[in-house]
Amino acid sequence: MSSHYAVLGVSPSASPEDIRAAYRSLLLTSHPDKTGGAVARIPVSRLKEAYEALSDPQCRAQYDKKLGSHSRPFLGSGLDSYTLETFVEADGIWARDCPRCSAQAAIVLTEEDLEAGTPDGAGGLQLAAPCSSCSLWITVQYEEVEDSE
Repeated sequence: MSSHYAVLGVSPSASPEDIRAAYRSLLLTSHPDKTGGAVARIPVSRLKEAYEALSDPQCRAQYDKKLGSHSRPFLGSGLDSYTLETFVEADGIWARDCPRCSAQAAIVLTEEDLEAGTPDGAGGLQLAAPCSSCSLWITVQYEEVEDSE
């Protein structure tokens, strides 16, 4: 499941005004009355859940604390590190908005990319992924899941 920040396409350091603006913008492009019958990329209920958690200072502080407990130690790569859980997955493609330029779904990973990951030294895997709209590269950390076929 993606973090509330990833759902709204904002960084964890975003101001309340930035969070509200992102929510309103996404709501306009995701609401059934505005999509003309097309399926929204992010369900309105998920947008609302993320906004409610991040718009209230106390809820946001609790959420940040919980989110921080799932973070990994700094690996010294010099790249910002994100977990695969901060990406939105659809049909074997994982995407997230760029934390620097805010381009939507600008960092994209495929199953082949994930299969090519390298050990992260903590029992998981990692890979470097670029933004398609700016020069940012991030480290993506994830756990290997065995196929149950």
